[in-house]
Amino acid sequence: MLKKFFITIVAATSLMLTATAQEIVPADDRVINVDDLDDPDPIVLKPYALSIGPKVGFNYSIAGDPKGLSIGMTGNAGFSAGAAFNVRFWRPSGRPFGTERLGVQVEALYSMRNLKTDIENISMNCFEIPVLVQWYFLPVLAVEVGPTFSGSFPSSPEKLGVGNSVYQLSEMKAFDVMLSVGLNCKLKNGFTADVRYNLGNSNMAGNFQTKVSTISVGIGWLFNVIK
Repeated sequence: MLKKFFITIVAATSLMLTATAQEIVPADDRVINVDDLDDPDPIVLKPYALSIGPKVGFNYSIAGDPKGLSIGMTGNAGFSAGAAFNVRFWRPSGRPFGTERLGVQVEALYSMRNLKTDIENISMNCFEIPVLVQWYFLPVLAVEVGPTFSGSFPSSPEKLGVGNSVYQLSEMKAFDVMLSVGLNCKLKNGFTADVRYNLGNSNMAGNFQTKVSTISVGIGWLFNVIK
């Protein structure tokens, strides 16, 4: 399947390069044939677009009691901040910037995840690296899906006492590969927004067996590097 997908991308890119060599597509969506110009410049529009910029957002963590414990663990709100890199490709022949069919978005985020318990609230300082494939069913709207690689830095409180046991929360790494599914909006001026559900697949720790999932909402401004 991967081989067929690669062949399709290569074939589509070749066709679009051939088509764009014969026409210039300005910002107002008009198509101008080079034969209609007195002194046409040898401009070949690229069949992809590249953008990068900052991003911030909020999240809501979801988790249940760890296995064997009853501490009333529930979700809580947090936030995130970082940068996003986006590439859009497979632009239809003769169409302007912003009409690409497919995209890939990679982000590097710092995320604060919070959980409530009957004993003490837990705050986890995490890094997140989403790598998402996007399908634009409208020029500004895309469905996105892919893995989010995450892990935690030292969390607080450092210790959580449950009965006669003490859990060292500061030593939890919480490495995980989450499955992310969401909806993304990207306007021509660079504004972007998304909403995602991130399904946790790994326990917080070997002796703290509960999975953390999140619902996230993000906004950002991506500057067009190539269009």
